[in-house]
Amino acid sequence: MDARHKIEEALSVVWDEREKNNDSAADVRQKIKDKIGEEMVESLIADGYIASGADRIQLTAKGEAVARDVTRRQRLAERLLIDVLELNRNEMDSSACALEHILSKEVEESICTLLGHPKECPHGLPIPAGSCCAKARDYLESVVVPLSKLSAGEAAQIVYVLTREHPQLHKLMSFGVTPGAKISVHQVFPAFVIQVEETQLALESEIAKEIFVKRIKN
Repeated sequence: MDARHKIEEALSVVWDEREKNNDSAADVRQKIKDKIGEEMVESLIADGYIASGADRIQLTAKGEAVARDVTRRQRLAERLLIDVLELNRNEMDSSACALEHILSKEVEESICTLLGHPKECPHGLPIPAGSCCAKARDYLESVVVPLSKLSAGEAAQIVYVLTREHPQLHKLMSFGVTPGAKISVHQVFPAFVIQVEETQLALESEIAKEIFVKRIKN
């Protein structure tokens, strides 16, 4: 593991613990020690990536930028491996860890665009937004809407799915409810009924809110 890799791994620990509302100096130091080594904490402090008091460890602005970037790359890699390459969770975790350190900014943004600028990783954790997300925001807000906003008789193309740990949503994806698929809405009450190719599917309203689409003119 080279020096840059070690820095990114250590800072990702601090970021992950902060998401859990844990900035305990003792806890975070131990987790970094277990993953990289005891000397890494003092190196991060000396190089200005983190600030540590007696009780708390926090990211500096310099550390925040690096931790944010590596977290974004890792979680986008996880989405790519699960959504596109259909790897299982065990394969995803090991492969994503390797990918996060070699993705260039250009490749990272291409993956994000391909996936429809996802907001969550497969574990349900937030993916930090990138510059490509900011550029697409106005377009997405005006053109891409939740399926729940459509009326009966409308047709649309799925842009992205906010995948969460929901068994029905995973089942629907196996029927072709995936980014790029074209659908038509047959009914919106009491349940959403959509047509995907030759299959009709009934959706709960909460599931329809998780599927984002772009209307297609009939």
